[in-house]
Amino acid sequence: MKLSLSGVLGSVLLAFGSAVLAAGNPLSVQLSAASNKAAPGESVLWQITNQSTENVYVLRWETPLDGLSRAVFDVSFNGQPVRYMDKIVHWGHPEANDFVKIAPGQTLSAEVNLAASYEMVKAGEYHIGFEGQLSYVVAEDALKGEVSDLGGAQLDADQVTMYSVGRSPAYYQQLGAVDGPLTFTKAAAYANCSASRQSSLGSAHTQARSYATNSVNYVNAGSTGARYTTWFGSYTASRYSTVKSHYSKISAALNNSTVTYDCYCMPSAASAFAYVYPNQPYIVHLCNAFWSAPTAGTDSKGGTIVHELSHFTVNGGTQDHVYGQSGAKNLARTNPNKAVANADSHEYFSENTPFQN
Repeated sequence: MKLSLSGVLGSVLLAFGSAVLAAGNPLSVQLSAASNKAAPGESVLWQITNQSTENVYVLRWETPLDGLSRAVFDVSFNGQPVRYMDKIVHWGHPEANDFVKIAPGQTLSAEVNLAASYEMVKAGEYHIGFEGQLSYVVAEDALKGEVSDLGGAQLDADQVTMYSVGRSPAYYQQLGAVDGPLTFTKAAAYANCSASRQSSLGSAHTQARSYATNSVNYVNAGSTGARYTTWFGSYTASRYSTVKSHYSKISAALNNSTVTYDCYCMPSAASAFAYVYPNQPYIVHLCNAFWSAPTAGTDSKGGTIVHELSHFTVNGGTQDHVYGQSGAKNLARTNPNKAVANADSHEYFSENTPFQN
């Protein structure tokens, strides 16, 4: 059956969050590091190659092609993991222009300054790995006019070693700092926000606080109904304790701490909701998709705030393993350990739409 590229991308976008692992993966990833003891450096070269005879499309923000928007590299020093300190961007429903084309045999590359994003404060040998999950891979046979959705794909690269002289700890302490004066209210602080956006954020903050209070009451009661298992999977005491701890800290932050909302957003893509730097509580940077979201309900402003607060290291340090309700439900079924560490799972549990006990 012949399908148009726009038609397939449209169907992919409609199914966002529900992709399955593709049977065949036409892509390969390679890492290389030019640094050594005599000439230490901070960067690795990341390359993705299309090994098929068809055009392949992937989401740009699931690669380092436009810089890092989450932790996609595994960095270790003396056998210990090195913390990711850069922004974690909450991406929403993708648009067609969020995809990048990789032609047959083509290699796209990005030089990634790892020391700018990972806490590489010590001089010495660092081990770098890459494990990337692509939500969608779309193939296009330009000659036949045929397009197919290949589903998702796991991209792994062999580990490389790089030598770094390290960076000052002060560099990482200032990542994500607010630029500009703050306006304070009883609910929160605001930076770079118009009066209308401050008003919208006041309602969103109140909704997030309500979501967090409801969530912590649920887990404090020891409930393990469909609401819990849908988003976090089968019950174990350890996982339940982790979820309980997360919501307790998120609720405490929203009720007892000052949350700073910064209306300046670095990613210009329309599909970006918000981002935080995990070691900068409680500063939340808000982006384009946030302003068109409803205050409450699925993918809401209030839910987004819960999502963002779950990323902070002091609240548990969740990651963006998957996005979307379908993806989060599938993660709960297949990998509940990752579900309890997934930010969207926390958001959807809090929003609880459709309602579950």
